[in-house]
Amino acid sequence: MIAYEPGSFKDPSGRVFYLRDEVYRTLTPEAGEALGRAWESGLLPELTRAGLVLETERVRAAEVAVPGLEGAAQLLRQPRVPVVSYAYEWSFEMLRDAALVTLEILERCLAAGFLLKDANSFNLLFLGGKPRLVDVPSIEPYQEGMLWAGYGQFCRSFLFPLLLGAHLGLEFQPLLRGTMGELPVREVARLFRLRDWFKPGVLRDVVLQARLERDFARRQETLAGSVSNYRLPKELLVANVRRLRHIIERLRTPNTPSEWSGYTAFHNYTDEDQRQKRVFLERALEEAKPARVLDLGCNTGQYTELARARGAQVVAVDVDAQAIDLLYRGLPAGASVWPLVANLANPTPAMGWALKERRSLLDRLGSDFVLALALVHHLRITAGVPLEQVVEQLFALAPEGVVEWVDKQDSMVRRMLSLRPDVYPDYTWENFRALLERHGTLVSVQETHEGRRRLCHVRRR
Repeated sequence: MIAYEPGSFKDPSGRVFYLRDEVYRTLTPEAGEALGRAWESGLLPELTRAGLVLETERVRAAEVAVPGLEGAAQLLRQPRVPVVSYAYEWSFEMLRDAALVTLEILERCLAAGFLLKDANSFNLLFLGGKPRLVDVPSIEPYQEGMLWAGYGQFCRSFLFPLLLGAHLGLEFQPLLRGTMGELPVREVARLFRLRDWFKPGVLRDVVLQARLERDFARRQETLAGSVSNYRLPKELLVANVRRLRHIIERLRTPNTPSEWSGYTAFHNYTDEDQRQKRVFLERALEEAKPARVLDLGCNTGQYTELARARGAQVVAVDVDAQAIDLLYRGLPAGASVWPLVANLANPTPAMGWALKERRSLLDRLGSDFVLALALVHHLRITAGVPLEQVVEQLFALAPEGVVEWVDKQDSMVRRMLSLRPDVYPDYTWENFRALLERHGTLVSVQETHEGRRRLCHVRRR
């Protein structure tokens, strides 16, 4: 019996399942024929060479001995992307790049006589620091006069959150998470005031679209029925795609530094503290030689780079979207780094149908080695998580890692405690060390900041 990917049940073209390190997708006869035409035209090879589409090949079920499928059944095979992330875990620049890749694929499809029928963010995954289309059955032959059915979905998945970020300075991640990746146009329209209407993309793509949706909701006639006899010249469709691309290319977040995006400029490390920390981390990484590293509270990626340079795949997580933007923009081409905007104290839950359609963040974060630098005090003091549970969670995420202890006498912790009463009697070095040794082995400890901070190389028993 095939164990299908729970999130693929909505795709009428085929279901997704996994076999070893590869991903397979079943195809309906119609989808197989449409994709065959895309291959024969040279479109799919072209998109793959351009790094826009994940490498894909056609196989028969009999070739891979898939139980439960007719041997002649046509399948698609792709390499398994190491890290699956969702748009509500992407920074502004990551979402913008994913939107532009979607539009570039659509424009190339139209030039070759095809169309991208779906346009949601779940169709793309990041690999080598770049978004790539994985849902290739969303490419179908274009027929003269066709409308782009994916326009509304593109707006809900990409354009609307980008407009909210650029024009209103809103963090779109919680909004996308609350709507499972697509922002309703009427809700977005309510957020823009009259003075915002003439900003790029707002009047035509938000306000007018919301009014059209409202008007059709009041009528018995459906939108599909009203346009069934309407034919859009291909030139207008191409022009609309280029218009959207022009809007999105110019969108930028407000140039206001966040608290943590500038952390490296105001932290309280001396040059010697920095040197000792780097040497300690390099030694721990050399000893462990992890294949996959999880950098929690990565900030702008100073120590993410240490792990990446040693050949590890790195998942870099921070609650600050602007810090993740800086990390993402600084990645070298092809880097095996997956930046994520997420909060360990409130991680992305499992969502969707039967809570299986979209997997939880913790279910996707397994690693060989964890970096938790300048993080524990935030989880205990800011988030209020008992120290014992913090330690349990870190050991649950990886069997080994480096965890940094920051004492109450440290200036950063003193600043935090100046805003709240000190109700954290468990937050002591002695207790922290005992908890680490209860769950694992303390391989080595390095004091910095005149003993106010300690780097701990730990290993689960």
